[in-house]
Order: sequence, then structure tokens, then C-alpha cells
Amino acid sequence: MQVPSRDDLRATLSEFDETQTKVVGGVLAVMFGEPTKVQDREWMSEQFTQVALLTGQFEEAEHAHEGLEVAQTWIKANISPILNACFALFVHTADDMRQQHGEAQFSASDAMIQALGYFDAA
Repeated sequence: MQVPSRDDLRATLSEFDETQTKVVGGVLAVMFGEPTKVQDREWMSEQFTQVALLTGQFEEAEHAHEGLEVAQTWIKANISPILNACFALFVHTADDMRQQHGEAQFSASDAMIQALGYFDAA
């Protein structure tokens, strides 16, 4: 995967709706908490699904099977663009943090704060 430029990333983020933005933030927080697992596609897919389900957007269906169908459809439609944005944010944020802090350690919270700047510009 080629990482989009910072400007392209900001443009992508600006096009996301509220739910997509929430999922990006949640997945990104998980990524910063477990950076060694980020290259595991299955783990990332599981994290994406869990975060998406936690948004509560699928709870309005009258029947459980309807909610499941809506959730599956939303996940299939959004997994690629959202995970691509998350990976780009992860890479750019890591680069930003290295530029600011050199080789010094930084926390997941510090990285998350840095990443939020990409949303402000969006």
C-alpha cells in the first residue's frame, strides 16, 4: 500500500461522516496501544469490526438479524477506506513524532493527540 500524502489524507478524513470518523479514532487508538500488531491483517480486521460495533449505530433495528445485516453491509463497505486512512494516520503520526521527539519514547496518548491534528485540518 502506498501511503497517501498528508494533504490527501486530510481530504479523505474530511469526507468521512461522523460514524466513520469515530471508527477511525477508535481503531487508531487501538493501533497506538498495540503497535506491534498493526501489520497483522486479521487482527486489524477484528479490531475494526469491534470498534464499528461499539459505535451503537446498528442498535436501532427492530430484529437482531436486521441489525446484523446492516452491520455486515456497513463493515464491508467501509473496512478498506477506513483501515487505509488508519494506516496512513499511523505512518504519518509516527513520522511526525520522530521529527518532534527524535528517538525519545512517546506514549500512545501523545501519538493520539498528534493524530487528532489531521482531523482539525480536515
